[in-house]
Amino acid sequence: MNNVGAFAAWQPEYAAHGIAVFPVGQDKRPAIKSYAKVGIAGSRELAHRFPDAVALGFLTDKRNGIAALDIDTTDERVFIDALRQHGDTPIKIRTASGKYHAWYRHNGERRRIRPFGDLPIDLLGDGGLIVAPPAQTKKGSYGFIEGGLDDLDRLPRMRGLSSDLYKASAANPLPGGVICEGHRNDSLWAYCMRQARHCDDFDALMDVAKMRNEDFIPPLSADEVVRIAKSAWGYETRGENWFGGGGVVPATFADVDELMDENPDAYLLLHKLKRYHFQGETFFVANAMAEKMPGGGWSRKRLAAAREHLIAKGRIELVRRHGIVRGAAEYQWPRSAKPRRGGCLVSITGQF
Repeated sequence: MNNVGAFAAWQPEYAAHGIAVFPVGQDKRPAIKSYAKVGIAGSRELAHRFPDAVALGFLTDKRNGIAALDIDTTDERVFIDALRQHGDTPIKIRTASGKYHAWYRHNGERRRIRPFGDLPIDLLGDGGLIVAPPAQTKKGSYGFIEGGLDDLDRLPRMRGLSSDLYKASAANPLPGGVICEGHRNDSLWAYCMRQARHCDDFDALMDVAKMRNEDFIPPLSADEVVRIAKSAWGYETRGENWFGGGGVVPATFADVDELMDENPDAYLLLHKLKRYHFQGETFFVANAMAEKMPGGGWSRKRLAAAREHLIAKGRIELVRRHGIVRGAAEYQWPRSAKPRRGGCLVSITGQF
């Protein structure tokens, strides 16, 4: 690995997480012309053609599953304010010039230069170019400040964007993140439950609830927002809030009575996924996840068998199949499932 450049050395790592990288020059420009068409297979071939390339990059788009904030200043206060406004993320990057990138789960964002007025921040949505760690350029190297590739399956969606910063499509006529009638109450309640863990008091939770309500079409009434926020805060103060971690993963009696007896591996995988993903999110169950499973890791065949059992039992649903162009397969929780406000649950404590 010491005899090859950063691109060839890290291409397999990014590919294992469903990201198609391509070689980038030290001037931060792609080293090939058709970089926008590169898939995982093409990326692998490029690693053989450009063994000495010391920089790598990828596109922020639906295929790679990433959007980003490009903080075009070394002022850490601007970076921190951006995270407060648009949500924290487990993957933070320092660029070669000492500036910052924050990675998020792609949600239909557009690519826009300076969309937030005078703030030195670019939105890297569809078609944006990311120079990725550990790329080396004329000004220095890119590196992870916090997190790494293993945190890609925990990326949150960016929040606090206006509707014009999303790309509408026939499959998604509403801008990403916008919730319409019929889903607003449950969506806001689940959001408040997750955010309550990070709020010092009820007033702080109300602030984030009001901000989220602005994404709804039409927004809920002020009284309804207060009612939902009070409900979530009640669960938090009683110590019954299992959203957002806290060392507790809820399990239904059906999970214990059926899955544990039929397929213990599927039971473990289900609750590993529950540990990081909530209702309404999509997520990956890539083969590379096998290495993170209990007992020192599983074989990929064992993970695949557990995953297929969960699909067959209706515990997870396939949203998008794996493909050379599309990248890793994507899953979601069953559409019929709703956030629980109580009922027949047991809890699993400890770390996976």
